[in-house]
Amino acid sequence: LDMVVMQLDGSDVTLEELAFYVAYEEATVQESAVVYNPDNPKEYWNLHTNGTFVKLAAKQAVLDMAIHDFIFYEKAMEQGITLTEEEMTYVENEYHDFCADFETWQWSALGIDETQIAETMECIALANKCQGLLAQEEGVAYTEYNFDGTAYENLAQQYEVKVDEGLWERVPFGKITLAN
Repeated sequence: LDMVVMQLDGSDVTLEELAFYVAYEEATVQESAVVYNPDNPKEYWNLHTNGTFVKLAAKQAVLDMAIHDFIFYEKAMEQGITLTEEEMTYVENEYHDFCADFETWQWSALGIDETQIAETMECIALANKCQGLLAQEEGVAYTEYNFDGTAYENLAQQYEVKVDEGLWERVPFGKITLAN
């Protein structure tokens, strides 16, 4: 987990730092997989839709979400943005909901603990708050700064991202926290 999967403006990002995103995206895709074929959800992961395999699109979504959140978290830290007590309570509730769905074997497979999940979720909340403040300041919709939004694409061009494609390719996506 300490292997560097990418660099963002020269700062290393390890597999451990992406673990929450992997767990989140696997859970999201698995919800659709179970609806698609409750008897064999693994089948869904290998579908080819919208020009790519579901599994590969999910892996790309993990990177896209993480890069987005790291950029906005960094901006939040630079601007001294903090979470209110109410916002922290919301994060704690989201954290408990997320963790409640995890089995012991899934924690073991993921390789991180609940404290690391809580810390990541707090960073994401700060990133989202920064995103909202920037959108408000720029007079654009919040969604314009989502990882697939036009305003974000312009912002992201200011950052250099290098992904270790060989390492990322070896991550068995769709099988880390799932027992399909």
